[in-house]
Order: sequence, then C-alpha cells, then structure tokens
Amino acid sequence: MSAYADTQPEIRIGPVHLWHPGHTLAVTDLPERATLSEARDRQLLALGIDRVRVADGLTEVDLAERAALDALAGSGTDPADLDGLLLVQGRAPEYLMASEATRLQHRIGATRALTLGVGDLGCVSSSAAIEIGAALLRGRGGPGRILVAMGVRAAATARYRPPMTVLGDCGAAFLLTTGDDDNRGTPYTAGGDTGGSAPYTSGGDTSGVPYTKGAAPHTGGSASYTMGGAPYTKGGAPYAPGGDAAGPAPRPGGGRTARYRLLGQELRSDGRYADLFRIRYRELPPERWAEECADENAYSFQLAIESRNRLRDLNAELLRRCATAQDELAAVVMQNLSVGAFAFWQDALGLKIADVCRDNLAGHGHLGPADVLMNLERLAPSVPAGGKVLVMNSSPVAAWCTALVERLPD
Repeated sequence: MSAYADTQPEIRIGPVHLWHPGHTLAVTDLPERATLSEARDRQLLALGIDRVRVADGLTEVDLAERAALDALAGSGTDPADLDGLLLVQGRAPEYLMASEATRLQHRIGATRALTLGVGDLGCVSSSAAIEIGAALLRGRGGPGRILVAMGVRAAATARYRPPMTVLGDCGAAFLLTTGDDDNRGTPYTAGGDTGGSAPYTSGGDTSGVPYTKGAAPHTGGSASYTMGGAPYTKGGAPYAPGGDAAGPAPRPGGGRTARYRLLGQELRSDGRYADLFRIRYRELPPERWAEECADENAYSFQLAIESRNRLRDLNAELLRRCATAQDELAAVVMQNLSVGAFAFWQDALGLKIADVCRDNLAGHGHLGPADVLMNLERLAPSVPAGGKVLVMNSSPVAAWCTALVERLPD
C-alpha cells in the first residue's frame, strides 16, 4: 500500500482510548521465573519492563468492549450511527466457529455497522485495520465513521516471551473518520470520559500521565467496569445511548473525533516466518499452552536483518511519496518489546525513538497491536499542530508497516 493521493478523502485517526485492568503484576513476581535458567532470568530482567496489567477473568472481547464504549462516548458517537466496526482479533478466541466481531457489535449496539474481524498479522494487525478502514471510508464517497477496537490478552499462562518481551493485557479503540465528517450526534458520555480533552482518557486509566519507573503501581482500573454507576454485566443487553434514565446525560456540543491525519502507510509481509512463534494448542490443554520460538537464531539475527532492511526501505518510500524529509519528523514511535530493541532500531535506522515508548514499555510491557496506538496517543500532547510522526510496526510472523501521520489542532 502506498501514500494516498490528494484526490482521496482525508482519513483521520481519533484519540485512542485504552482500558487497563486494575490488577498489576511485577515482572519480578512472574511465576515462570521459577522455571527459568539463570541466563534466561537475567535476560528477562534486562528487558526494561517493570510490570504489566493482568485481565483476570476477562476475555479479549470484554477488553475491546470497554475501550470501544469509551471511544464512542469520547467522540459523542451513537453506536447505531457507526458505518463500520473492525475488531482486531486476538490470538486465542473464546470459541472456535463463533464470531467475536459480531459479538462485540451486539454488545455495543452497532446495529448497522459493516462488521469485520482483522487479524493474523500479530502486532501489525492494528495497522492492517487502519488500511482496511481507510479503504472502506474512501469507497463511501462521503462522511463516515469506523470504529477500530481490540482486546489484547496473553494467550499462554507464561507472560514472558523468550527472548523478546513480557506480555500485558488491555483494551484499545479509536475512530477512523473522513475529513468532511460533521461530528454527527451528541448522544451520551460514559463513566471515566472527560470530554475528550485529556490526552489519555478511559474508564481504566484516569491518571493521564506517563508511567514513572519506581513509582507505586497504578491502580486507576477496576475489575468491575462501571458505566453511569451500574456494574457491567457480561452477556447483558447492548448499551442503549440516551435511553437509560439512570445513565449519564447527553454531551452538549459533541466530542472530539480526530487526533491525527493519516498521510500514508506502507505494509508488507513475508510468509517465510509465518510460524516462527507459535502455540501448539490442538494436542495440549490451555493450562499447558506455551509460546515457542521455533528458531531463536533466525529471530535474533536473520529476521532482525530482514526487518531492518524492510523498515528502512518502507520508511524511505513513504517519506518520498509524502514529500517529507526525515529531519522534518516531530517524532518516531514503534512497538514496545525491550530497551535493547529500541537501541537496535535507533542504530539500524538512524532514528530517535520517542521516550514515551520506553515509559509505556516499563509500565505495561508489550501490548501487541495496541503498542503503537498507546505510544501515538501518549505522544500527542508533545506534538504541535502540523507536526508529523512516523509510526513503525512489525511482527515476527513476519509483517512490517510504516505510517506517517500529522497532528491535528485540538
């Protein structure tokens, strides 16, 4: 995929709403440490990750729902007015043959939305969802709103993914809109939303400040999600905006629907690495699932060089198409794996990775497809209107994506 022509409708990315579980687990307390060799344990403790959030008893759809409702409330969007709903699928669905995308559609009341699941590219699946959502919006020929949502949850019991990272849990959601979107409707607000003015507002994280290493664990989330004061009940009726007398009042004037303008995106994949990381699940019960790296040398060396070359070329192609010089960039973000990975990418590509990535890595670990979204959102307060941000995303399946976005005025 390439940068979009000037004749195409402008695609905008809304504020990213993240929902974090309240349970925090320190990396030093990971149960799997008891089974690690001394060398592997040292490797774990050198990743630059202090703690992760743990979604006890919540499914990926549960996490996606919480973030989705926050995103709808933050933008003043009635879910029944959504033109599309894209669920970035997790790696371990609750049931085989069932549809998690339409389950989320029913939960949030997106009755008329074109609903699709997007997955199979690991971390890059969120980038693929943006590409698909942008294509759907461009094909409409008029204003449109598409909600992208995801629930990120470790599939295996062990959260340490040797040799690369530690996995955390969260929900994430944001709106994709066209530049001529008219901010339709002012239906409702949800608990925890502050009108979209804060850079990071969700029912599960109300601090709005970057994680500080050595600080007390953040407890902004709650295992019992609430909306308008009533506990969330799994399997209950879809949330009915504006129709519940006990619920929150309508938002006067609507909410903010856009944070960045998408200037272009390039995405590539290579099936030679399709099962480099895997979980054998057919012959094993869930409590024995474990993430395996089929060839650590191939991951640490061969794929590292391949990824360096791919991202270097994708960056150059995208910046050329968008008529942007590298020194014009306001910031660069990518996914959060380890402090060693940041050092490698900075040296390999000659780019400074934004400090928010290290902060988020330390406090949340690796959040799969939500990593670049959280980094982009928490970076927003420091980027001036018109500033351009390069977003690099990759996964070991293997897939690579680089995007260029422009900060919109608040």
